[in-house]
Parts: sequence; C-alpha cells; structure tokens
Amino acid sequence: MEQLEKVRKRIRLARLEKDFTQDYVGDRLCMTQKSYHRLETGKSQLKLDILFKLATILEVEVSYFFKGL
Repeated sequence: MEQLEKVRKRIRLARLEKDFTQDYVGDRLCMTQKSYHRLETGKSQLKLDILFKLATILEVEVSYFFKGL
C-alpha cells in the first residue's frame, strides 16, 4: 500500500473515531463535502497545510497520520 494512501486511511479512521461526518470536517476546512471526500479518497491532492488543519479538527497530533509507515 502506498504511504500516502495509508495517511488517508488514518485521516478517515480518526474522523470516524470522532463520529464526524465528511460534511462536518469539510465545513471546518471551508470546503464542500464533495471536495473533502475527494481529498480523503485520493482524488485530490493532500497538502501539508490541510494535514495540519485536519490534525487540529480531529484532535490528534500530525504524527498520528504517519504511524506505521
């Protein structure tokens, strides 16, 4: 499995553990649910600034996304 795909899976896992919807997280990132879905599924580029914002929203350390890589 590609490392970036593993990061995206960790993002999804953290979101589900918080019981947050894609709509909720997308709204917090100032994007639509569809745009967030594309980010989470690899259909759009995951940028570093978004990763830091996601860590804040999902209440995890940025390093959480990279565990086990």
